[in-house]
Amino acid sequence: MINTILAFVVVALSICGMAIGLILKNKPLSPSCGGVYLSKGEACQVCGKVKE
Repeated sequence: MINTILAFVVVALSICGMAIGLILKNKPLSPSCGGVYLSKGEACQVCGKVKE
């Protein structure tokens, strides 16, 4: 039982830490390069790669 509680606390602290970091940086979330966000021939805004 103590292992389950400890695992939950660790996961909760890591989620809170990531959320605080995101708030302090004041940057919006951005999607990964390529994938479903680009149509054929468009360039990625992050890295400049063109989807074939």
